[in-house]
Amino acid sequence: MTSDYRDGRYRHDVRRWTVGQLREALRDLPDEAGLRVEVALAPSTGHPDPWGNDQFVVTSAAVDDDDDFSTGDLVIRVDYSSGSYMLPRENLTG
Repeated sequence: MTSDYRDGRYRHDVRRWTVGQLREALRDLPDEAGLRVEVALAPSTGHPDPWGNDQFVVTSAAVDDDDDFSTGDLVIRVDYSSGSYMLPRENLTG
C-alpha cells in the first residue's frame, strides 16, 4: 500500500486469483466439504464506497485445518480490487 496521507489517497494492491487457481484449490476436496468466504472489512484502513457498491476479488483459498478450532472448510478470501482509495476523514493527518 502506498499513500499520500496529506490528501487522503492511498493505493491498495491485491493479487487476483484466476479460475485455474481456484480449481486447483478445490481439486482434492470432497464434494461435501464446507465452503466459507472471508470478506475484507475495508481495503487496508479506508472504505471506498459508503453506498455499499463494493466489488470484491478472490485473493486466496485454504482449508481451515491448522488449529484446535479448525472446521475443515475451504475458506475463500476476498478483498477489494486494486485501486486508489480515499481514507476516511478521521484518519487523515497533517
